[in-house]
Parts: sequence; C-alpha cells; structure tokens
Amino acid sequence: MPKWMTKLASFHVSSSPLQLSFIGILILCVTSLVRILFRLLKGKLFYRVNNNNLALDPLEFRSFRLIEKAVVTPNVRLFRFAASHPEQLVNVPLGKHIYARAWINGKEVRRPYNPINKPNQVGGCFDILVKIYPAPYGLFSRYLDSLKDGDCVEFRGPKGKFEYQRNMKKRLGMIAGGTGITPMYQLIETILNDPLERTQISLIYANHTEQDIIFRNKLESFASQFPNRLKLYFVLNQPPNSWSQGIGLINEKHIQHHIGYASPSTRILVCGPPAMTKAMMILLNKLGYKGEDIFKF
Repeated sequence: MPKWMTKLASFHVSSSPLQLSFIGILILCVTSLVRILFRLLKGKLFYRVNNNNLALDPLEFRSFRLIEKAVVTPNVRLFRFAASHPEQLVNVPLGKHIYARAWINGKEVRRPYNPINKPNQVGGCFDILVKIYPAPYGLFSRYLDSLKDGDCVEFRGPKGKFEYQRNMKKRLGMIAGGTGITPMYQLIETILNDPLERTQISLIYANHTEQDIIFRNKLESFASQFPNRLKLYFVLNQPPNSWSQGIGLINEKHIQHHIGYASPSTRILVCGPPAMTKAMMILLNKLGYKGEDIFKF
C-alpha cells in the first residue's frame, strides 16, 4: 500500500469524532471564503471591462475639471464639474451621493455630496450645491470656493443605500434643512416629470432667512404646475415681517399638518444638519413613524 494511503488510513482510525467535525467545519469555511472571493473578483473584473463609458467609478477617485461656479444664495454656490470625455454617462442613480477628495494643507479631506442633475445623465457633467462656511469652519467648502475654472477635484461614487422605485408609495413626506434640499430637489424634479408617476409629495423646508431658500423659484414653479402632486411649506428662523408660513424651527404641528401621521402609504425622507435630523427623528416617532417609514440621507 502506498505511504500516503497508509497515513490516511491511520488518520481515519485514530481521529476522534470531534477532530472530524472540526475538519468538516474548516473545509466548509474555506469553501465559502473561496466562493465569496471569486464573486467579488468576478464582479470587479466585469465592472472594469464595462465601465469605459461611465464618468464615475465607485472604487477609485477620478479627476473632474471645474467648468462653472455660480452664486445660488449669499452663502451657497453651485459647482459644475466635467469628466475627461463629454460623451460619458454620469452614473449617479436617484438619491445616491458621491465623494469629493482633495489635499488641503497637506492632509487628505473627503466630503459627500448629492448631485442635483437628473439620474444617469449623459454629457459628462454634474452639479453639486455647497454651503460656504466662514473660517475656521467649512474647510472643504472654502477650498471649493477658492477654485478657479479649469481646476480639478477628484470624485468617486455612486454610494448610498437609498433605493427609489416608481410609485413605491402613494405619498412622500420630505423634510429638509439648508443644502439638505439637494436629494429632495432631484427626486421632486424626476418624479413630477415622469408621466407614469402618481406619487404625491409634501415638502417642509427650513432655512434661516428668506434669501437662504435654495431653488425657491423652481420649487414654486413645480407646485404651480402640479398643484395636486406637490405641496410646499417653508419655515424660517428669521422671517420678514410679512412672512405667512412657518416661523422658528420645524415642530410637531408643522409635520402633523403638512405631512400627517404615520400611514402605510407614506414614507418620510429627511436631509439636513445632524442636530436637525436628530430632532426630526424624535418628532416623527411621536407621530407614529418607525424604522423603514423613515430614510435619512
């Protein structure tokens, strides 16, 4: 008998049931790990072969050139970036975000942004909205504001857990603060311009002053064009004397009156500063919204 067969026979004879169980579990674990690695490598290679027409890469940062910068409000700018090839697809699905990267004062800094363009737009360009904070805050926003046409910033993406399906809910309740309007605006524009959509939207949008309301004219134009599909309610910390809408911070009565109590037909979307988002979660819970009823960007 060959030596290897002798050793194998000896092993089987002398091995205890505990040893055999351990070996079986080990083989199962190794097999599962190999399968997972194979799927990951297969997916990565497939993506590499088929992403030549995509402007963004979810795994690697790519350089984009600033081609336009516009003032939206006194402290908010719109930045338009272009890919290296104008025919590329800006592959950002609805509600997803991308990451910007730059080296500032010798350190790598990253920030997430929601493009406001229509999802998966051809043309190699995308727009982001950025609030510019005074020093010593807003390191990245001040860096972006210092850029000139032709300067480059690196981006990668898309990222994010939000998934939208046409008519997934009868009603969407949106609560936004400041530049938190960006994913909401993209959703509103896409939903209202889709002839197959029937979703009704209620937006509560908070800002400090009337001048800070981003996209006010466009939002009011949508509400006028789709009066049965879009309801707007603006809340201001520092309203003018003639202001007739919300004053102060968004409160429970605002949500109750303009969005309503929890319902199986309603989903809530929230985007804004961390303190505001935390406060909204408490208010929404009081109104019966739980778990999957709410999505925070």
